[in-house]
Amino acid sequence: MADEIIKELWKIKDAIAKEYGCDVKSLVAHLRAKKHEGDKQVVDLRYMKQAAEQNAEAEARPRGSINSESSAGAA
Repeated sequence: MADEIIKELWKIKDAIAKEYGCDVKSLVAHLRAKKHEGDKQVVDLRYMKQAAEQNAEAEARPRGSINSESSAGAA
């Protein structure tokens, strides 16, 4: 089963490579141009991921807790 899936993926990859003459720059130029055509909205999730990671870090930090070391130094 897995071999069939891999074979199909390679067929698709080979067809795309043939369509663009095995030129990655040509393929990328086509994809960039296509990204900006029509009424499609492009969503960049990188910033959402960064914000989520920052929020997770902030939530992991202790909030205003007094530990035994700081209370021992105050006495």
